[in-house]
Amino acid sequence: MTSYTRTYHVSRNNPKSSDENDGTEERPFRTINHAAQIVKPGERVFIHAGIYRELVRPRLSGEGQDRMIAYEAAPEEKVIIRGSRVIPAKWELSIDANGIQGTPGTPDQLSIQLGFPANIYSKQLWMITLPDSLFENGYFPLRIPNVTNDDFDVMTWAARWKGRFPYDAPRGLLFEDGRRMTQLFAYEDLVRIPGSFWIASDGKTVHIHPFIKTNPNDHLFEIAVQPHIIQPQTLGLNFIRISGLILEHCANGFTRAGVAALFTMGGSHWIIEGNTVRHVNSVGIDAGGRAYEGKNTPKQTTPILGHNIVRRNHIYDCGTAGMRGLGISQALVENNDIADCGWQDVEFHWEVAGIKLLGCRGTIVRNNYVVRIQGGDAIWLDFANQNSRVTGNVMHDITTVQGAVFIEASQQMNMVDNNFLWNINGQGVRLADTDSCIVAHNLFGYVSEELAACKVATDRSLGGRKLTSIGNRIVNNIVVDQGKPILFEDSNNMADYNVYVSTKAGQTAKKDAGLHSKSINGDVKFDDKNLRLIWNTESKLPLVPLLKNCELDFFRYERTQFQNIPGPFLKLINKTNIQLVNPVHSKQIAE
Repeated sequence: MTSYTRTYHVSRNNPKSSDENDGTEERPFRTINHAAQIVKPGERVFIHAGIYRELVRPRLSGEGQDRMIAYEAAPEEKVIIRGSRVIPAKWELSIDANGIQGTPGTPDQLSIQLGFPANIYSKQLWMITLPDSLFENGYFPLRIPNVTNDDFDVMTWAARWKGRFPYDAPRGLLFEDGRRMTQLFAYEDLVRIPGSFWIASDGKTVHIHPFIKTNPNDHLFEIAVQPHIIQPQTLGLNFIRISGLILEHCANGFTRAGVAALFTMGGSHWIIEGNTVRHVNSVGIDAGGRAYEGKNTPKQTTPILGHNIVRRNHIYDCGTAGMRGLGISQALVENNDIADCGWQDVEFHWEVAGIKLLGCRGTIVRNNYVVRIQGGDAIWLDFANQNSRVTGNVMHDITTVQGAVFIEASQQMNMVDNNFLWNINGQGVRLADTDSCIVAHNLFGYVSEELAACKVATDRSLGGRKLTSIGNRIVNNIVVDQGKPILFEDSNNMADYNVYVSTKAGQTAKKDAGLHSKSINGDVKFDDKNLRLIWNTESKLPLVPLLKNCELDFFRYERTQFQNIPGPFLKLINKTNIQLVNPVHSKQIAE
């Protein structure tokens, strides 16, 4: 715990603020980044209310848990850091795509009489050519595709999408009065979709169909121009705390590593807590131990330490993933609300999820609320995970070709326990190329595909041995209206002590082959607006064996060998109505 020896103040709205000041509360700095060049270990930066349009680049590390460097919103003040700039020029009625490409049509007599320019496609469409001065540090997102050729060289598995939208689309992110607009592939589609935009081939002319039907010059338009919102100057800065900030409007790309709005750049012992990260082209937060991949990227010489904490953040409206990280060691990801991510719908480049962490060692992902993920997993631990755990999470309304939870290509023990999964358009838990995973005390409701899939999916090796899918245990779970049964490709996996519930009158739920698994009937519902489970079954839940490391349930009540039922909730012994998550969560992320 750091007792800070000095506090610098930043205030955009204070008329006396200046980066020539000394940073006191009476004489605050004007920009956060200026403070980031001055603050030293054991000191902090208080940021006062306002909208800051800048890239914050911390210069120094902290020197331990008692000498951290902190960047915090001042108490009870709303701090917004935007990677966008206000569009200053004037909107004009749009001429069609040929017109802006240098082959304008010939004006006809009627258009002259009406006073319109030639080649007006629709009176609903408007256009503007942005000045280069709007873009900083040589970064022109309207001229850079979401996936560059160098990116495809790293993500060889995504090469089939070269030349396809939105992979080759510019990193355009446009906002009208704070609402994110939708980028389209073809100019002609604009007329059909209010709130859309199209970027011309010159990389600076933008055509829009506004949400509103009045003149767009009477409204605020912003364009994202930064690849990050917070990004250290050097690799591997340590002991930094980011707290209470709102980060938004980031024009980042789709690469697997190194693109997030809040990017630790391989730093360790960061605490990222109580922030809001939203309206991002791809990834919200990257807290991995490894910063970059690829031959033309900076080489990391710092050790991969990890030990980062990401907690109590609201992460939503991110195009690909709420959080990612490559090389996650001894990390804690807890109590985050993650919603409405994956709207780019690019699951088949295999980097989309609410939370995707690669190479986890001793990492815990717990008590997160992950909802409405399009084209991606809720939580994905990818490749060579060891001794890591996905526990106590609430996940619902997930659409994926894989699983709501995916533990991939791992040979040592990991756990998926005490989670609530509901309305999953895909598999419940996917254990592809994975051994020795325990899936226990979860509640699955309305999973469309396999409840759990244990299979060999690739021809890869790990540690000198071909990957297999054996030694997995699916036990002590509750399954409501199962879609497809558990898939075991190898008999060296087991399922038992699970309870299968049918809510359909006159139908008996099919169960797995375990000797102790049971089928019961009942009325089970999930109120997703108030985040409550309604439970009413004809039979009581049976007693099941106590599992090591699962002695506590979802609510941290202690299980004993005399009081232990399937599923995550001991309350189901005598309750029929359970509040899963504070409903304020769903309201906050919808604002």
